[in-house]
Amino acid sequence: MLYPWQTEQWRSLSLQHEQQRLPHAIILSGVNGLGQLSLANKIVAKVLCEQSVTSAPCGLCHNCQVFAAGNHPDHSFVAPDESGKQIKIEQIRELKQKHTLTTNIAKWKTAIIWPAENMNISASNSLLKLLEEPQSNTLLILISVKPQLLPITIRSRCQKISLTVPTNKQAIEWIEEQEGKTYKEIEIKQALSLANGAPIEALSLLSSDSLEFLEQIAKDFNAVLGGVANPVILSQQWQKYDLSIVLHYLQLKLKQRLIKNIKNSSNSIVPNDWAIYDCIINTTKLLSSSHNLNKALLIEQFMVESMNSISSNSTFGRNN
Repeated sequence: MLYPWQTEQWRSLSLQHEQQRLPHAIILSGVNGLGQLSLANKIVAKVLCEQSVTSAPCGLCHNCQVFAAGNHPDHSFVAPDESGKQIKIEQIRELKQKHTLTTNIAKWKTAIIWPAENMNISASNSLLKLLEEPQSNTLLILISVKPQLLPITIRSRCQKISLTVPTNKQAIEWIEEQEGKTYKEIEIKQALSLANGAPIEALSLLSSDSLEFLEQIAKDFNAVLGGVANPVILSQQWQKYDLSIVLHYLQLKLKQRLIKNIKNSSNSIVPNDWAIYDCIINTTKLLSSSHNLNKALLIEQFMVESMNSISSNSTFGRNN
């Protein structure tokens, strides 16, 4: 499937393939929820297809059918054994071994590594050797929402393709066109804000009713700031939530409060507001930089630091 906001990248890569200028390695990046894996699969399908030299994959040839079935012998998909875990060196070694062999039924050997930033150091070093000595007619696609976490030695050996979020109008129109439950525009806009403008992620939030817990998050955080909630107990309860969404929501709410008070020349803006904002930003950075973090401990630390940064009469919900 090709999404409307992927058209430019698809045309560029298709043209490179048709002109026999396709790089041996690509880093496909962009915020979560833009369909990077879908685009990567379409690129791979085109490369493996027997008929798609100047067109999209035909979907009818043997290579297309085998790839669609998920068991093409010349394609590899490398991902963690469990969500959130690391990609291990053994997985990359297996990929390297496969790429030293001749092709089975296609003219190319392809691989998708997702999420690439989850490779541990040993796996990254092993992949680097494959990038330094690429075989002919091979294509590696590294999908990453955090390409800055990849070693510079890997980034420098890959062509970088970044998916950008569509305009708010385009995103809303796309969500409204999808079959299923209809949503109010204000709900769609809130979901897009939490999803950093990514339509697929926003639709996922809407369809799973994930937005319903945000009101409870605001109440919980007010209780923390008021000193009437136990951070240890609350951190255990928050583990069931997507922490990146929680932090982004709290950041947006506090940002709205700050902007509103600035516009109104309000004297209620106090250093506490900025201190809480700093706590949110710092915790978000920690969340983005580590694969093996202790989620409960991180939440508890965030709550305690937020409590310590405010005065006894400050609350998160005021002036919102």
